[in-house]
Amino acid sequence: MNLRHRRRQRRRLRTARFRIHLCTIALLALGCAASVRPQDTPHVEYQLKAAFLFNFAKFFEWPTDAFESAKAPISICVFRHDPFGGALEEVIREKAINNRELQARRINEPSELKTCQLVFVSDREGRQLPEILNSLKGSSALVVGEGADFADRGGAIQFFLENNKLRFAINVDAIQRARLQASSKLLALARIVHDKDHPKGG
Repeated sequence: MNLRHRRRQRRRLRTARFRIHLCTIALLALGCAASVRPQDTPHVEYQLKAAFLFNFAKFFEWPTDAFESAKAPISICVFRHDPFGGALEEVIREKAINNRELQARRINEPSELKTCQLVFVSDREGRQLPEILNSLKGSSALVVGEGADFADRGGAIQFFLENNKLRFAINVDAIQRARLQASSKLLALARIVHDKDHPKGG
């Protein structure tokens, strides 16, 4: 790898980190739709998604029985395939929400997901969604994914690209089932969807 190539990579990394910083600030101000350019690497995309996961956690409220104790951390869990590398740990490092620390965990078995407050399911694992949701019945996990029909099939939040912008849809039926309270300001930014079998006009 020559010096010019290394410099180019460093510039791209600095640019990506700057965009993530801006995106985090913008989402906190409730107005972010992060650009994902064709030349961006998957690592850059998942740095942005990691920032979104952290901010989703800031705009949701869990019932008290979703935690083992008053001091238990908020667990952000990645189910099986992990596309983030170290980006998720980097985003949540030394941060807290409502006096709760955040921790990133990798989970391989659906039966272990009930210990999580937020669960990320990559597109590669999307076929496992029915099993995941079945294992989470009665819990208050916020299930986030990226498959084309993830929210329609019962996931709570789905990432999607629209005009090279990273956006998200929220399934309000899934949120209600999980007994989660979403900020009205966050809902205003989302594409609102229902379960695919939701009654028309309901």
